[in-house]
Formats: sequence, C-alpha cells, structure tokens
Amino acid sequence: MGKIWRTIRTVPVLLALAFVPLIVTAKKYNIGLNGYPWYSNSETSTDLFLYWKGQALILLAFLMTACLLVSLAERKWMPEWRRLCSLEVLWLGSYLVLSVLSSLLSAYPSFAIWGSYEQWEGLFVLLAYGIFFLYVYLTVDTEWIVRLVVYGLVAGGFLMGLLGTFQFFGMDLFRGKAGQMLMNLLSENKMKFTFNFSEGWVYASLYNPNYVGSYAALLLPVLVAVALTEWKKLSRFWTMTAMVGACLMTVTLLGSHSLTGCVGVFASLLFLLVYRWRRLVSMLGWKKLMAGAVGLGAFAAAMTVFFPEQVGAGVDKLFHPKEDTHMIRQMLSTEQGLKITTAGDKDLYVRLTGEEAVPLRAADAQGREQALFYHEGGRYYTVKDHAYDYKKDGVVIAEPRFVKTVVTVNGVNYDALRVVDHQFVYEKDKTWTIVRIGNEYRVYNAFQKVDQLQEIPAVGFADCQHFGDKRGYIWSRTIPLLKDFIVTGSGPSTFTMIFPNNDYIGKTNMNYDGVTVTKPHNMYLQIWTQTGLLSLIAFLLLFAWYFVKGLRLYWNRQLVTVPEKMGMAFMTALFGYMVTGIANDSTVAVAPVFWGMLGLGMAVNRMVVKERENKNLTRISTHA
Repeated sequence: MGKIWRTIRTVPVLLALAFVPLIVTAKKYNIGLNGYPWYSNSETSTDLFLYWKGQALILLAFLMTACLLVSLAERKWMPEWRRLCSLEVLWLGSYLVLSVLSSLLSAYPSFAIWGSYEQWEGLFVLLAYGIFFLYVYLTVDTEWIVRLVVYGLVAGGFLMGLLGTFQFFGMDLFRGKAGQMLMNLLSENKMKFTFNFSEGWVYASLYNPNYVGSYAALLLPVLVAVALTEWKKLSRFWTMTAMVGACLMTVTLLGSHSLTGCVGVFASLLFLLVYRWRRLVSMLGWKKLMAGAVGLGAFAAAMTVFFPEQVGAGVDKLFHPKEDTHMIRQMLSTEQGLKITTAGDKDLYVRLTGEEAVPLRAADAQGREQALFYHEGGRYYTVKDHAYDYKKDGVVIAEPRFVKTVVTVNGVNYDALRVVDHQFVYEKDKTWTIVRIGNEYRVYNAFQKVDQLQEIPAVGFADCQHFGDKRGYIWSRTIPLLKDFIVTGSGPSTFTMIFPNNDYIGKTNMNYDGVTVTKPHNMYLQIWTQTGLLSLIAFLLLFAWYFVKGLRLYWNRQLVTVPEKMGMAFMTALFGYMVTGIANDSTVAVAPVFWGMLGLGMAVNRMVVKERENKNLTRISTHA
C-alpha cells in the first residue's frame, strides 16, 4: 500500500513537469487596458499558450496540498515534516509572503491576483509554484521516486522536442486541423487561428521562441544525463528516448533562434567543464575530451555554414547591435511651444501660429528665431540651421521635418504638427503627430488617442538601445523604476502597468509604435519590479543555498549512483536556466519545470547526503 500511495502522489508532479508545458487551448478574456491612452480600443483578446497552463498548475497545486494532508495522517511520515523548518523553506516562504503583500498593496489588485494580458503569472500561479516546490522537496525521498519523476521529464522533453522539430521542418501541428481542434477544445465559438511566426520558426507549445530557449536550457542537461546513465530495468527504452529527445531538443532550440537559450546551454556546458574538469579527464581521458571538443567545433562550423543568417543575427544581437540613428530624443509641451530635443542635445521650440501665411515658427533654447525652409514639392518644412541634423563622420544621415496638418478628436478639428525624423541612409522615417489643444501640445498616437507628452526617465544604454534585440531600450526604461519597489513591488503580472508605455518618442524610435511592452525581458528585473527587491533577494538566496550546497556535495566526486548523477544534472540545468533569466522572463510556460526541478534537486541532494552518511556508518561499524 505504501508503494502504491507513493506512486499516486507522484502523479501530480509528473503532470506538472510533462503535461502542463504542452497545454495549448484558447481562452477569450477581457483585457482591461482599453481605458489607457497607450493601448488600443480592443476590449477582448484570446490567449492560447499561457492562461490554461496556469489554471492547470493551480488545480494540480490543490491536489498536491490534499496529498500532503493525507501524508500528514501517516504517522511514519511525520518526522519528514521537520524539513519545513529548513532554510530553504524560509527563503521560499519569504518570497511568497512578499508576493502576497505586493498583490494586496498593488494599485492593480485584479491583475496582480489573477494575471493579466500576455502575462498570466498572477499571485495564485506564484503560490502554485511554491506549493509545487515544497511538494517535490518533501515527498521525493527514494531513488525509485526519483527515477519515476525523471521519466516524466524525459517524456515531456521528448514530446516538446518532437513538436518543435516538426515545426522546424514546416509541419506545424497547430496550423493543421488537429491543432485547430485542440486550440478550440474549451471555446464556445470555434475560431480560426493564424500565426505571426513564419514556417520553420519554432515556438513549440511555449508561446514565444525565447521561452523555448529557457525550456531547452532546463531539459537538455537532464536528457543527456539520462542517456548516459544505466537504468537497469527499461534501460534501453529510456536511454534511447533520452538520446532521441536530446537530438530533437537541440533542433528545437536552433529552430527557435533563441540566442538566450543557446547562451544558457553553452553556460551549462562551460560550468560542467570547469567544475568537473579533473573528473572528466580521469573518466574519459584526453583523447575523448579532445574528440568531443573537435565535435563541438565541427557542429558550430556546420551551423555557421548551413544557417548563416540565424547565426549572424544571434552574433549581431550581442556584439553588433543595430546602430541608434534616431535624431529626436524627446518632445515636451512648453509655453514657448513644442520643445524638441535632438540627438546632439540641442533644443528646438516649434509652435503652430494659426496664421495662414506663416503657420510654423521655430526658436532655439535662447529664444532666437530659427529660419524654416518650406519645400513646396514635398510640402514640408526643414530647419535651415544644420546644427539640428544628425551627423556621422561629417555626413548628414537624418534631419527634422515638419508638416502642418489638421486632426479630428471627438468630432472637433485641431491644428496639428507632423514631426518627422527623416532618415537618409538607414531606415524608414519615424513620425509623430502632435496636436495643439488650447495652449498645450499633445501626442496623437497610433490608436487615434490623445495623450500628454511626458519626460521619460532612462538609465544606461544611451547609444545602444538595440542591444539584445532592443532589450537595451526596455532595460533603460525599467531601471529607473527599481527605486520605487524595495520592500514590495507593483504586484505579480503588473509590469505592463508600470512600464512607461506612454514613451511615444522612445517606442517609435525602436519601431515599437503601437506596441505594448508587457515584460522586462529579464527575470530578475521582473521579480524586483513586481514583488520587490526583498523578494528578489529571497529568491536568489533560495537558489544560492541549493547551488552552493550542490557544489560542495559533488566536488571532485566520482558520480556512481543514480541520485548523484541526476543531482549533478539538475544543478547544471538549473544553472543554465538562471543564466537565461538575464535576458528572458519567468513565464508559466516554463517556470513550473524550473520550480519542480529545483525542489527535485534539493530532495536528491538530501538523499545523496543520507546515502553517504549510511556508507560511512557501515565502514565504521565494519572496521570496529
């Protein structure tokens, strides 16, 4: 009965690790953002990849809680509850308590508790992460259960890799009839879905190719470790499944074009080589290590030859990001007119006069009038003083242009000014429509809404905002927010609300005009802003406590037993995931695997310690 019960209570773990990431079905919901000027008038949207994953995880968390309560009734299991007094649980509890406080004190409580547009990682989902971690940490206590959970990871990784590989070769399940039926499974009105990704671009069932990178960083080390581990019973089946799964996952990672995922996997490999260098040399010998290095080099060369565009794009994101050529840095409404700050930190004040003969006038910061030249053929004005142009190596590559126009707002016509950052060399023009309402100049945005022009704080990445596929821009606007969220944050899943989505100048410069920024593309900035700096510290302490203990546990050890081998694999995988967190967010599509694997890693480490203590006691008694 004990073994049967242990198997039953492991089922929720297997479902959370293997099944939840694969869920794809539609959920129509009210967005709740159409009242903001920086968002469109759309009232509803449909989520395919995140909402039901979160709901399934919450349901499994309830099942896990029920199983824990049943286990509590088993007297023989009572001593295991002492684990709740460990430092690991203290760090986790601190993180969750601060998440609850951030939700209760949030200015957006509904979003914080239930989740929001494109970020269905609300408070209940965070609590489900914590319950999942605790459940695995408390209940995994035998090698047999470890094997069972690892089988689930292998099965999930294999299926995800298979799905991604089919997408890579242009056979996307979700574009076919079966996929459309699956996505409409819980929909009252059947919908036809289209995808923005071109065929051959892998997103698997994880919504975003970047999340494929985070998932691959977690699963690849585990799949490789299982493929190299002798499993006795069913050995051939799981070895072959893991080997094929590792190959499929590699194709999936490459097809996702996720540079972050590749960096995470490379970081895991580098960590393993540095940490286990002596043991690898003694186990494999120099010849095999050199052969492996040559094989990796050949693989990298083949990727460069067969996929030059993807490799080149990845390298450029880090080392050769797109140059910032925008000429207009800021626009504000002042008494002197519309204040335009150019790339050279020169201020130009342009105002609509209301006169037919001279509709526009311009002045510098000292109030000296600047001559405007009217290009009749192009029907636009330019500043005669070329000091306002954007120059590089003495060559003008951009200039400001102005067009007098009229805009209708709520049935009323207003004089307006179309400000154009005209690019001569690099890319298309950037354009803003500025409306004069009374004595104030306001922006008329892509959603035909009027909003105030505000000064947007920015820190860092002044001349490299395209770094990391525009992460430089997002980070530069996120960093100034951090000082406001030391103790508690804005609430889970509320980054959309606190990010300056009214940064019309900056977003247009990044070709984000009309785009709503919903995530910081950095897990650590995400935690800080949403649940506070203290919660981030608690989260980092939780991982650091596990990682440091793991480093000490496996240092210079000959990994013999299954728990030792898998414990090392989990530590390597979790390290890679934390590296991907520098440029990727936490998401309900991948985070359950991280939290479950973290609890599993800690449980396995505990088993390894106990196993070694028993061996030492046996040796002592034998010598005695």
